[in-house]
Amino acid sequence: MLYNRYLKNKKECPFCSLKKEEIIRKNNSAFLILAQAPYTKDHLLAIPKRHVTKLNKLTKKEKEDVEKLIYYGIKRLHKKYDDASMIYREGRKEKIGKSIDHMHYHLIPKIRITTEKNIRNRKMLSDKEYLRKTKDFKKRFK
Repeated sequence: MLYNRYLKNKKECPFCSLKKEEIIRKNNSAFLILAQAPYTKDHLLAIPKRHVTKLNKLTKKEKEDVEKLIYYGIKRLHKKYDDASMIYREGRKEKIGKSIDHMHYHLIPKIRITTEKNIRNRKMLSDKEYLRKTKDFKKRFK
């Protein structure tokens, strides 16, 4: 399924309705998950638990908790990959063309993101494949 089609049918925020088995790591204020519409293998997302659209709306504690998971995720990725990119996404999707109204960070190993077309046309993993890959990631990056 294409990512755009998935989002069109989704009525609730996908980050506010995460299942326990989708979470790689969490703390009081944030989650670290594998991207379900990845740019590349082992693409992670660091997401605040509270539904917010902008970084400056987070409390100091929430920012610290998100940063801890970003650091944890990058540290794990560096066990296998020399380089990683981090993309911060905020704001309302209708204003800037992003896909989800919930701020988040992409932690992406070893990739060059070139065009919006490449990003928008990426494929969604099935729920079954997504959970299998999440389980596999947890094992490989303990």
